[in-house]
Amino acid sequence: MLPTLVILHGWGSNLSCWQPLKSLLSKKLHVILPRLPEDKVRNTAAYSDWLFQKTKKLPPFILLGHSFGGQLAIDFAARYPGRVKKLILLASAGIRRPSVKSALFLPLAKLLKFAPLKFKPLAYRAIGATDYVKAGPIMKETMKLILRDDQQTNLKKIIVPTLLLWGEHDRYTPLSDGRLIQTLIPNSQLIIFPGGRHGLPFTHVRQVKEKILWFIGSK
Repeated sequence: MLPTLVILHGWGSNLSCWQPLKSLLSKKLHVILPRLPEDKVRNTAAYSDWLFQKTKKLPPFILLGHSFGGQLAIDFAARYPGRVKKLILLASAGIRRPSVKSALFLPLAKLLKFAPLKFKPLAYRAIGATDYVKAGPIMKETMKLILRDDQQTNLKKIIVPTLLLWGEHDRYTPLSDGRLIQTLIPNSQLIIFPGGRHGLPFTHVRQVKEKILWFIGSK
């Protein structure tokens, strides 16, 4: 029986973009790539509960999360440790630090709630919150909840072998986040892709595949 790998995608991720990597991995693994639900407002813990229900009939599996999917993977691995054999975090979200962008985002979301519709996209683009511009009403509320969640406490609870894959020039989840996560998860290793950015599973397909298979095959 092939090992099972569950992949959690990020916000705004078109599942078709994952097909090249999924196809390569499927030669050695049973790959499950669920679409994260957008039917109601959820925080990170609620997504973890959804994932538990989605995967409860599976034996313990390898869990991979990219971007927001990484934040969900962290929460799930901390709350349901017996369900995860190994963890792979790929340019993961989950570290919250004070920044101009984060300081502006939530107050701006409240301020613009009653603003004329035509001004909202311009305001959010001005601080780089393009995912928020594209999201529907339910996901807008979900994103505001998720952005408040810091996973540093959960990271310290993770005991399974963990692989961190990061792009050297990631602007969304910077390499400094990857280095911090490495210090918080005792049994973790960080691999840096020179010149890589946030979209590693789409721009470095074969290299990411090789690192994943190497990690899964290691003791």
